[in-house]
Amino acid sequence: MKLFKTSSLVSVINASDFQTSLAWYRTWLGEPDVVPMENMAEWRIADNAWLQLTDSGTIAEAEVIIGVDDIAACRKALLGAGIEAGDINDWEVVLTCGITDPDNHKIFFAQAVG
Repeated sequence: MKLFKTSSLVSVINASDFQTSLAWYRTWLGEPDVVPMENMAEWRIADNAWLQLTDSGTIAEAEVIIGVDDIAACRKALLGAGIEAGDINDWEVVLTCGITDPDNHKIFFAQAVG
């Protein structure tokens, strides 16, 4: 049991070249919902879930999982936008496919099965 109620989640991805990464994320997420300061951009992924791109901090590989309703449509849209998307993997309870950003961060899309 959680010790306290939580209300939101922000996944932070550090970029070695902010402008290059910003252009890549814009390709599939569109314009950022919020630009709170220079070299920081945030996209609202779901009601209380955000993806933040920044150039502050040490670059370390990150992994983010984003839930989607239709993994095949998601993959098709990514490929159509020129983003290399992996094959769809069936893990029996979830279908996934992944992409990799310019800093080798892994972003996976997941569709629940059943």
